[in-house]
Amino acid sequence: MGPISESASLSIHRAWLALGEAAAEAPRRSRISERGDPAASTVEAFLSQDETLLPHVRAAIEQLLQRQRSLESELSRQRELLQEWILSQLTYKALYYRYSGQSLEAPRSELTREKDEVRRRIRDQLQAGGDHTAILGEQSRSLSKP
Repeated sequence: MGPISESASLSIHRAWLALGEAAAEAPRRSRISERGDPAASTVEAFLSQDETLLPHVRAAIEQLLQRQRSLESELSRQRELLQEWILSQLTYKALYYRYSGQSLEAPRSELTREKDEVRRRIRDQLQAGGDHTAILGEQSRSLSKP
């Protein structure tokens, strides 16, 4: 995922689409997780029925199944984080446009420059190892304030 300001007018629309897709997919994912993965279930049934497998082969397959369950769980967690991130970005953008008096169609160039400058400064400070709470607490001269 790239920086927020790379394409401001398109990013909110892409984020909204991604959020909608993630929300629509959530019920399907929960139904699958309740029933279990069909492929994993098939492999588990095979393991329980086949007595001819060597112990090290059985252990390797069981480890692969455990790894697959772990990856499914991590993927679900990552999707939830992405959905929260998208929601945060959309909230920020909506509030930014509301309180700055701008619109997506007619952004005020001085506020856009200020936003880009603040973003560059914060990125530079974070890359230099700055404390994020100190960076956000800094007061700067704003063009949007009288």
